Amino acid sequence: MARGRRNQRWPQRPPIDPSLVASFDLKLDAAPYSPEKFYADTLSADQRRLRRDPVSLPASSRLSADLVHNDEALLQQFGGDFDASVLLQADEESANLFFTPADPEVEEGDDVSPAESGASQYMASDEPLKQWIPRRDVYLTELLRHDGRGPYARSRCGSCAEGFQGGPAVVRCLDCSPSAHVCQICVVQQHRHCPWHRIQRWGGCAYQRTTLKDLGMIVRLGHEADCSVCSNPVLRTSFTVVDTNGRHAVAIEFCGCDKARDAGDHVQQLLRHRLYPATDVDPNTAFTFSLLEHYHIQSLQGKISMYDYYTSLERLTDNTGTQRLSDRYKAFMRVVSQWRHLKRLKRSGHGHDPTGVGGTQAGELAVRCPACPRPNVNLPSNWESASDDLRYLYAVTVAIDACFRLKRRAVSNEVKDPILGSGWGYFVEDTGYHEVLADYEDQEEISTCTGLSTIDHANTKYSKGYAATGIGAVVCARHEFWLANGAGDLQKGEKYINMDYVFVSSMREWLVVKKLVSYDIACQWSKNIVERISNLPSHLQIPVPEGSISYVIPKLHYRSHETLNHSQYSLNYMPGCARTDGEGIERRWWWIQPIASSTKVMGPGMRQGVLEDQWGYSNWRKTVDLPWALSARLKEAVREYRDHKALFDTLTLTLDPARCAEWEASVKGWELDPKGKDDPYVVASQGMTERETVQELSMEEQAASASPGFVAVHSVSMLGFMTLGLEIEMQQWTLSDDAKAATPSRLPELHERRTSLRRKIQKFRDLQGIYMAAASLVLAEDPACRTDVQEVEKIRLGLPSEISQSRRDAVCGPRLQEIEARLREGQCRGVLQELRSKLHTIHQLYTYKKLNVRNQGPNTRARASITHQEAGKARAIRKYRHARRAKLAICGPGEWERELKPLEDGDIRGLEEDDPCSTKKKRKRKHGAVNDPAEGRRRMSWIWHSADQDGSADMIDSLRVEWLKVRARQMRWAEEVQLLPEEMRRVLATYRYEHGVWMARSAASPSEDPFVKEGMASYAIKQASIRSAMAKVFKQLCLPVAASSSPNAAKDWDCDEWGSGSESLELSAEEEGGDLIDYLIISQLDGEDLEPRSRYKC
Repeated sequence: MARGRRNQRWPQRPPIDPSLVASFDLKLDAAPYSPEKFYADTLSADQRRLRRDPVSLPASSRLSADLVHNDEALLQQFGGDFDASVLLQADEESANLFFTPADPEVEEGDDVSPAESGASQYMASDEPLKQWIPRRDVYLTELLRHDGRGPYARSRCGSCAEGFQGGPAVVRCLDCSPSAHVCQICVVQQHRHCPWHRIQRWGGCAYQRTTLKDLGMIVRLGHEADCSVCSNPVLRTSFTVVDTNGRHAVAIEFCGCDKARDAGDHVQQLLRHRLYPATDVDPNTAFTFSLLEHYHIQSLQGKISMYDYYTSLERLTDNTGTQRLSDRYKAFMRVVSQWRHLKRLKRSGHGHDPTGVGGTQAGELAVRCPACPRPNVNLPSNWESASDDLRYLYAVTVAIDACFRLKRRAVSNEVKDPILGSGWGYFVEDTGYHEVLADYEDQEEISTCTGLSTIDHANTKYSKGYAATGIGAVVCARHEFWLANGAGDLQKGEKYINMDYVFVSSMREWLVVKKLVSYDIACQWSKNIVERISNLPSHLQIPVPEGSISYVIPKLHYRSHETLNHSQYSLNYMPGCARTDGEGIERRWWWIQPIASSTKVMGPGMRQGVLEDQWGYSNWRKTVDLPWALSARLKEAVREYRDHKALFDTLTLTLDPARCAEWEASVKGWELDPKGKDDPYVVASQGMTERETVQELSMEEQAASASPGFVAVHSVSMLGFMTLGLEIEMQQWTLSDDAKAATPSRLPELHERRTSLRRKIQKFRDLQGIYMAAASLVLAEDPACRTDVQEVEKIRLGLPSEISQSRRDAVCGPRLQEIEARLREGQCRGVLQELRSKLHTIHQLYTYKKLNVRNQGPNTRARASITHQEAGKARAIRKYRHARRAKLAICGPGEWERELKPLEDGDIRGLEEDDPCSTKKKRKRKHGAVNDPAEGRRRMSWIWHSADQDGSADMIDSLRVEWLKVRARQMRWAEEVQLLPEEMRRVLATYRYEHGVWMARSAASPSEDPFVKEGMASYAIKQASIRSAMAKVFKQLCLPVAASSSPNAAKDWDCDEWGSGSESLELSAEEEGGDLIDYLIISQLDGEDLEPRSRYKC
């Protein structure tokens, strides 16, 4: 809103018919109404906040004259006294102007209302913090109350047995529920089963910290079952136990009597008391199972480091520095590493394996994706006989990538820090991996076709002092599961041998199924891959039949590659890709990056253990979330397929059937074998640019000058006159921008440029007197057109497009108008290409800055580069809008507007950004975040289109590409609708398979110890019941969605024969809610350690 309009007044209002006012006492001032601010309140989705959006109501001064002129009913309503001429006067005066109105511009610093800016204002509906502030004193006094004895003070203990005189009641427990104070003897008796509680003694004026050991407690091991007294105890008075509430000094008696054979050695006695020893020989420190389980889940979900967690335990023990605590941090690291490894062995069933831990094979500790195809596990018996158009239903889709944030410094070694179970989980076997790499030390890093050499250099720039500069990995691209033996360290950059080794190691489970491989440099990596695999050691070579592997580029990375002949790598255009985006591995890198700083300084064994544990937890959480993820994706796929199918059918009906059939036959041939064929998704021509238009007009003038009777009126042709005018126009804009930011030292240079531009304008005026002679008198009298001014960049040139339509034909010939119109059209096309280039460059610069630029100096230079490109983008936007406005002034509305549309702010976005209108319904993003691309559902900005609508070959070619893209979108959604129910069926089949495996383990325990045998059977049955519960929830959530997508989608989902007896997968209405809650609780601890903990009241 321009400032000059704020105090503008329209002519006096016409009189109002009194009959229309009725009996209301309403008065209208002669002055115009001041615009009022109104707001509309909307309740947020969580019903906790009100969103207040301003609603602008038009003031009376904004009454449109066009509305009054065209609305006859309104004229009749006001009666004959209504004189509309006063409102139409402005239009009549503007019609008599010689020049068209100047380009609308918003001055810097103008106020913009919230409604115009689109900003939303939020008003809190509840203010709990403000309500709490007046009651701070109440909370504070209650906290201080706990530092005294309060109502629990007693002179004598009331818990002593009858017949005994109660001792002084001066002891309380901080970890039990508040209760009356007791004596020393009673507190020891009450804590026989919870000896890790914190105890305080009342000293007369304040509490003093003490321990159960100081009060006489001894923890006795080996006789917990019968509570008998050991006849030959081995006492340790300086034993340390670390629990979740800190460190505790305890006295422990190990069993050394005749029952020691059943009780086990000292390590076994500790383990059976749920204490994990710090060493295997003569332990003097132990960590509770509760502590290890607590830290385990904290490290997995919260990514908390071992150092921070252990330091917090020490602070809980003493945060004053008055106690000297022995360091147990190294012991804690060692125990946590063993705990992680044992947990993975236990969950994978190797405690039930007759061969023991030593019989573990490669990759057996990894959590598999239940939705991916696994022969002999979840594939139907006839899957190999599926037709070619349905083979994608049984193909595995994987994504490969490298992460250079997961470095490891050259510290420690495998002798000091051995790898526990190398090759048993997600990493490849370390020794064999490095033996193969030793033969490829001189191999260069994989080159790319993107031209971003600086980014490639960044991968290897900081390799000195690192044993590993990153990690290359393979994941399931559809469900983002880390694959077994699908990760390996990178030594220096992203070399072929590293990625080839990791790929073939992870693919050994899917030798017989078709593979779709996504890699951000697949166009380079896929070349000669069969030959490279054949050169690997024999135990790594895998068969790669022709056509068994397809290679694609992730959707977000695809835009960084060159366009020509790259559609064969597009997930949007290749058949069988469904709606896979290939960017899942990038999301997994983002999920794991919080621990990158801590793993960077770890040894090889600790680092691999931490990463594999994190990846296993990631896979398990993905397994837990599959019912909700797959059902939501199927709902969306059904809706999107219907929409895009309707769009495709509608578009096809408007086209020539023969032409559509020809296009479809051509693209089907390309889809079967794209090599050596023209890319059908690339437009061959994009219309004439400004330069090409000038060349064509020049050739036309040369042809006209050779015709008989031609007389040149000047040495500069009419085309030269117009091109000079457009050149001056661009120079005026540039000079105006530079003048605004000119410093005093640049003023002499600015003066020289103005002098040079003045000469050009004077030359243009001379030519204008020849080619626009009738306009010379008006130009000489108009102050805005005078050349004797200092700021020549503000001189109005008086081009044909600047002259009003009623006067243009009188002062400009039709040829001159045609030349400017064609030049303006070429200008628009050229500027659009420039704008597209700027948008793409800005996106690449932002991506490069985010990933590779660190420190203040490089950030400043990168920011300067981005600012320079932003300025170029702004010039391109201004130039297009001005050129289009000039084209519209000369030619008026027409078919050309279908290609060269008005450039709105929402249209100025890169290919990587979604339509702002279509993203309003999506979840709220952070300020400045860029929306992810959505090719399958997107409404691409028209600036990336190129279609001539005049029936020319260019138009047909552009229309062909757009029709093929619409066809590809609806085909990918159709594939998604078919693939998701099959993935759902595979999940249930996997649960069935794993249920059977665990039930078989429950009946075949390799141990002869009856207690161990019972524990193994119980654990196996628990794991089987977890699969059964997961299947119940999965079927309840996914079956209705799959059935609604297709009547036959869920016909093979009958799983009622699972288990034995009354076990069923169907949920009754009564148990439905309870099963859901129990299943969610189970999933929080990966299905383990759900034994109820005893509670004892002091």
